[in-house]
Parts: sequence; C-alpha cells; structure tokens
Amino acid sequence: MAKQNYKKLITQAQELIDRPHPSGKSTDAAVDQCLKLSKQLYQLGEMRVSRQLLGKARQLLKQQGEACLAGALLDETETLRLTKRLKNLDEHALARQLLTKLLEQGCSDDLAIKATQQLALNTYKDGELPPDQRHDRALTILEGIGLRSPDCKDPETLGQAGAIYKRKFDRSGRLEDLQAAQYFYQRGWTLNPEQDMGYCGINAAFILDKLAQRAHVNAAREQIPDTECQTLRKQAGELRTQLLADLPNYATVQDPGILTEWWLLVTMAEAAFGLGQWDEAGKWLDQAKNAEHFEWERQTTTRQLVAIARMHGFVPPPDRQSPTDWAPPWQTLSRLLGDDASACFECFRGKVGLALSGGGFRASLYHLGVLARLAEVDALRSVEVLSTVSGGSIVGAHYYLALRKLLMEKTDADIRRDDYIQLVSTVIEQFFTGVSENLRVRALASLPDNLKMLFQSGYGRSNRMGELYESYFYQQVEAYQGAADGVPNMRPMHDLRVHPLTADPLSNATFCDESFHPQQANWRRRAKVPALLLNTTSLNSGHNWHFTASFMGEPPGLTGQDIDMNQRYRRLYYWQAPTESLKHYPLGYAVASSAGVPALFDPLELDDLYLNHTIRLVDGGVHDNQGVAGLLDESCDLILCSDASGQMDDQTSPKKSALSVFFRSDSILQDRVREAQFQDLEAKAKSNALQGLFFIHLKQDLHSDPLDWIQCDNPSPKPKRPQCTDYGIDRGQQRRLAQVRTDLDTFTEVEAYALMASGYAMAKHQLSQLDRQHQDLQLNGHWADFDIHAPGQDWPFSDIAPILATDPEAGDPKAKDLATQLNAARLLAGKAFVLIPTLKYAFMACGLVVLALLVLWIKQNWQDQTTITLGVASITMAIIITLVGVLLPFGKYLQPLDTARKWLGLAVLGTVGWALANLHLKFFDQWFKKRGKLQRLLNL
Repeated sequence: MAKQNYKKLITQAQELIDRPHPSGKSTDAAVDQCLKLSKQLYQLGEMRVSRQLLGKARQLLKQQGEACLAGALLDETETLRLTKRLKNLDEHALARQLLTKLLEQGCSDDLAIKATQQLALNTYKDGELPPDQRHDRALTILEGIGLRSPDCKDPETLGQAGAIYKRKFDRSGRLEDLQAAQYFYQRGWTLNPEQDMGYCGINAAFILDKLAQRAHVNAAREQIPDTECQTLRKQAGELRTQLLADLPNYATVQDPGILTEWWLLVTMAEAAFGLGQWDEAGKWLDQAKNAEHFEWERQTTTRQLVAIARMHGFVPPPDRQSPTDWAPPWQTLSRLLGDDASACFECFRGKVGLALSGGGFRASLYHLGVLARLAEVDALRSVEVLSTVSGGSIVGAHYYLALRKLLMEKTDADIRRDDYIQLVSTVIEQFFTGVSENLRVRALASLPDNLKMLFQSGYGRSNRMGELYESYFYQQVEAYQGAADGVPNMRPMHDLRVHPLTADPLSNATFCDESFHPQQANWRRRAKVPALLLNTTSLNSGHNWHFTASFMGEPPGLTGQDIDMNQRYRRLYYWQAPTESLKHYPLGYAVASSAGVPALFDPLELDDLYLNHTIRLVDGGVHDNQGVAGLLDESCDLILCSDASGQMDDQTSPKKSALSVFFRSDSILQDRVREAQFQDLEAKAKSNALQGLFFIHLKQDLHSDPLDWIQCDNPSPKPKRPQCTDYGIDRGQQRRLAQVRTDLDTFTEVEAYALMASGYAMAKHQLSQLDRQHQDLQLNGHWADFDIHAPGQDWPFSDIAPILATDPEAGDPKAKDLATQLNAARLLAGKAFVLIPTLKYAFMACGLVVLALLVLWIKQNWQDQTTITLGVASITMAIIITLVGVLLPFGKYLQPLDTARKWLGLAVLGTVGWALANLHLKFFDQWFKKRGKLQRLLNL
C-alpha cells in the first residue's frame, strides 16, 4: 500500500512539474500543490522529485513576483504572503524588491511593521549583498522600527537582531557580536514570552552554551581557572527548563494546534536535548519528523542539536559503528534523521574548505603530497569547498574531475576512505605524466598554433596553455569528446556539475541525481560534493573573479565594500551569458586565467559579456594567492590551507635598477598581504569564529636568526637547532625545496617526489600538532574528529622521504646528489647543463671550437679591406630600425607601436621559438628527465 501511495505521489508530482506555468489565482493553487507534495515526498525520503517540485514552485513564485513588480500597486496582504514564500525558497533579492516597493507605496501601520521585519530578514539573508553590508543594512532597517528603544518588546524584531549578530560573530569572531546576539535573544524571550513562543528563548540558551564553550577553551588555552563556563551553562539549563514548563501552557491558551507544528516541536526537543533529557527530546523529535516542514528546516535544527551535543562533550560515533552502541544524544537524533543520521552527524565540523595556493607546478606537486595525507586521515570526504589559485587550480581541477567521476560512479553508502586514497594515487600518477611533458615549452612547439596566436585576435599564450592543460591533464581523467567555445575536446565549465549516484528509496535502482545542489543536500552525505572555486583576478576592477561549475563573475563578499568604489561585475549562470561561446566557456581557459602570471602570459579576455566592457583576467594570486578569501566568503568554518606560494626571499644586496626595485617592492607588498591574511585567520581560529585552522607552507619551521652589525658589542646568541625540522626533513633540503622554481616546465621525478614528500610530511606533522593542542584544551575526540593517527600508505614519493631527512654534508651520496638536483631546481633555464657535466663540457667544447674558428678567420683576413656601399634605401632602413629601437620602450603610450612590438615578439616566438622548442623537447628535456630519475638516485 505504501509503495502504491508512493507511486501515486510521484505521478502527481511529475504532472505538476510538466504542466505549463499557470497565471493569476491558479498560480497560488499550483504553488500550494508543489510545496505540499514536496514536503510529503521529502518525508518519504524521495529527495530528487521533492527538490524538483521546489524548483517548480520557485519558478512560479518568481513569475508572480516579477508580475507584481511590473504592476502599479501592490496588495498588502498578498505581497506579505508572497514574500514569505519567496523567503522560504531563498529568493531573497526578489522579496526585498517587493517589500521595498510596498513600503514606498505605503501601507497600514500593523502591516508596515511586518513588512519592515520581512525586509530586514530578506536583507541579511540575501547572498547577493556583501556580508557586512547586508548585516548592517538589516540592523538599520530594524532600528527604524525601534530595535534600540528601551520599550521594544517585539520578539520578531529582537530575534532578528539576535540572528544578525550571531551571523556577524560567525564572520568576525568578535566576542562583542556573540554577547549582542545573546542580549537580543534573551530580551525577546524575557519581555514577551507568550508572543515569542520559544524562538528567542531557545536561541538565547544556545548562545549561552557557545559563550560557555568559548570561556572553557580560553581558560584551558591560557591555563587559568575556568570561572565562567559553569555559570553560563547553568543559566542555559535554567532557561531550557523554563521553556519546557511554559511553552505547552502558552500554546494551549493561544491555539492547541500549535503543539503539532514543526517549529514548536523542535523547540521543545532542543530544550530537552540541551538538558540531557534524551527520552523526552526523542519523543518531541518523533512528532516533529511527521510534521510538515522543509528540508532546510530539518537541516538547521540538526546543525544546532549536533553543536549542542559537541559542546557538551559528546563525540559523534565512528564510521560503521552499530547504532545500538551510539551515545544517547546520537540515538536521540537518529529518531529525527533515520538512515541519514550517521552522515548528518558530520555537520558538527561546520563547513570544511580546502585552499590550494598558487606557485606553478611546484605548488601543484606539493599540494599532491598534502592531499595524500588528507586522504589517509579521511579528511577529503568532508571537503565542501575547494578554492584554488594558479598552480593550485591546475592540480585542483584535475583532482575535482577525478572526484566527480568517483561520486557519479558510486553511491554515498559505498564510498570509503580507500576510494579517496586510490583517487589521490591515480591523480599523482596522471598529473606527473602531464608535468613531465614541459607544457611551457610545448606551448611554442606547434607552428600552426603559433601562427594562430599571431593572427587571431583574442587568442594568446594563455589560451594555448589552457588547451594544453585539457590535453595533458584533464583528458587523462575522462576523455571529453564535445567542444566548448569552438575548441575541440575542451569541456565547458557547466559540464563540471556533479550529479552524484543515488539509490532510489523504494527500490535497488540507482540514478544520477541531476537535481542535486551541494548547499542544500550535502548535509545528508558522508562523501561531500565540493564546490570548485577557480580564483582569478579582474584587471578591470581589481576584484577576485570566480569560475565555478555553475557561474562566473565577482562574488559580492570579496569586494572592499565601504572603501572600494570600483564596479562589481555581477556573477551570472553560464546559461544566462549573452553568447554561445560564453555559455560554454572551457575549463582549460578558466584554469589558464587563474594561472596567468602577469607579463609571462596574456590576460584572458571575455568579450560581449558586459556592455562596452572587455573583461581581462590574470593570475588569481594577484588578489589572493592562498585562495582562503573564497572559503571565508562561502562561510567555511574549518579551513585547510596548503600554501606553496613563492615567499619573498632575503637579499644581501638588493638591486637598485628601477625595474628591480619595482619587482622587489611588489614582492614586499604581496608578502605583507599574505602575513595579514594569516594573522586574520589565526585570530578567527583563536576566537572560535572558525572550528579549526590547518595552515602549512614551504618554509615551515625554517627560522632565521637576527643579523648583528659589524663590531656588535652584544652579539645575539646562536640558537642550537636540530638538523631536521619538526616534520622530519633536513633544514637545508627544505630551504632548497622552498626555492624551487615556480614554473610550468618539466619537473623530474626527484623534484616532483621531493615536493610531494615535503607536503605529506608537513601535513602529517601539522595534523598531529593540532590534535595535541585539541587534547591540551581538554576537548573530547580528535581535532575535527579526523583519524589523525591513521597509518601511512605506500606512495610513489615514499622512497625519497628518508633521503630528504639525511644531512647532505654528512657524506651520504644520495643526500648529496639530491641537494645538487634541488640546487639546480631553482633555475628557470640551463638545469640540464648544471646537472649533466658531459653536456656542459660538450657545449663548452663547441663554444671553444666556434671561437677558435672565428679567431682563425679574423687572423687570416686581418689585412683584407672591405668597402661598404650604402644606398639611400639602406640608410633609410637603418634610420627606421634605429627609431623603432628607441621608440619601442615607449610603445605602451602609442597603440600602433604596442601592436608592432607584440607582432614582432610573436613572430620571433612563432618561428625561432618553434624551432628551439622542438629542439629542446627532443634532446635537452629528455636528458634532464633521465638525470632526475628516482631510481638513479636510489641506486647511488
């Protein structure tokens, strides 16, 4: 019978979805049907069709809202009803427009207050507004209806202020914001409990728990007595006890039907849950599960209940543990969550974000070592946002494609930690194969493509590099046979969307869920579907520009807001783009724009996207070389950052030429930005605005001693440091790794595996250190509850790790040869000549022969006389060439000369460069790779 009823509901849903859009009053009926049926299917576990119905309802409501905006006058009651529905479906921008028009039009006093409250709510939830701006605007709106007045007793107004300050704390980590949230919540409950009906009261108790947790952690960190925690928790307990006692009575007086509504049931459940009354909480959750509600409401409730359990010291159950062995709070929660419980418990970490910095292939290879350890501790399964820059984007896109393939081939229940280990192992193998092909030189090795760069407008070296990334990296994951932007075998960005393999709730069949949206549905999965952020920089505005699987443009949260007056180029979905080429923008080009180092590569151009504007994009590292800003903008609570960027070196005598001073000054600025960003992250972590911070970089544990002046009368003591770093790599070898070139040429096995081994060792040590700090703070479980001490696997780079730990000065031939190779690895050119003496001597011998022949010819012809006759044409050409030589440096001020200079450079690169590139690939590159074989090093 249940199966028949399920099929009947599915049939009704499909009819609704396929039905043409109605108009007028029939729209309301259609929306009501969609929402009701969506809730019913959701409760049966049918996520896909439930979300499709919500999508249909959203389309109908948007159509209705836009029609209302186009009309002359708005109906007060209907507008408020419509905006509440839009709010429930995350259409906050449209709701704001309607409410603004309604208030400007004028309405009755009672409805004006409600409309103002709804305007404030939709303002602070509108993701298209910069976070600080939307929070401040919403508070200003509430202040207009008396928020700051001593006489304000409206729980809706006070509760919204509490929610805003709670969000401000999540972003800032400021204690004052958390205290303000508690003040407004407490006031909303205390002054008017009958009208509040527990919303402000239950949230006030939750904030008291957060304040207590913060006090406990701070006291443990500073090793001082904890004088606040117990007092705050006692206050929270008293408040919850009061809620359990009073709310049923208030509901009976107002309307007994309230006792069956979702929001009151979960409020009662949370009050009992926070008091440890597990059976009582479970009874309320049993009723709540059967009450009508949206998926986002269950998600919000689950997150808060899980957070309470964690703050009270309960660690989520291990993977695959029997539910009968779970601790009481987890058994209680399972009464609401059912089969999804184990996956939903993962939300205690918050939203996990992984940032992979820029730094050419050096960064890419280092990141692979970090990914290897994160896979072993089962951290990669929890990542919800992957933010990448430059070299991090090259490897990040490769990893993302491999993960996409896994998620679309296995259901969430079938994916294990070993799948991620195998995935990273495969990516390491595939990526190194691509790296060994010397893409930087190969970009000039095709004569047709060189001519294309010369003659086709808008096509440059960055475009060519994007095509090579697709051919040598991404095609290895899964061959793409379509075409994007007219380029064969280039997959479009919109093709990166993940449709995870999902099991039908009432059958054994599986399907790829095309309705899946990570932000809405990840909370139900153990293996999260991450959002990919490819970071690049807009030369037009100076802002960060994102390419994702869904949209491109400048995110509102990463603009300077009050002090940034430049335009923001709004984000758009690819299907909204005005041209076919932009609708199908290729992944390779997006990655190339993220890795487009200024001066080395042309900016990537986007034409015909904004009226009278040509967007030009360069390396994402210009704006944020770590990619962390994107994670914060996506509200990530737990940050994992792998930083292999080119940190500023120390110079004994900086050059004083104008160009050298400019580049050195730019390095100083970038270094200062990096330091400020890390300090901000560290402050957020210490203030508990972040659940945790994992941050490693190539110069970890490489300290510098202060330099004394000549004839110093109080010299600095020379600290004695161990030969190896804390993570087990010789300090000298690690310094050499930190100086490896940030280039896109060939990396040998030794260079690549040494970088991977360094990233792996640092990640392993950093996770252990964070876990030790976690234990010192007297917190239960492990840091982020990852399997911190998971055993290591046998990786391709494992054999080089012992050599990296050996002092090359101690006489070990392997360590000495490794040091030689790493010293050469910093060079942009000539590495083969440095490492292969035979090649160097042969080149020197050829040079001496040529020099000897030249000297011999000069000696034999010393007495000869030569007469040079110059005609008018020759003299004119000489003058023209001289003038061009003089004027070309100033060509940036003269467009024709700028064009001529570009053509001249491209012509040389396209012909001479083509010949030299192929010569290099045929001979020198092969000799260099052979010299850098790992087995050769191991055989010494």
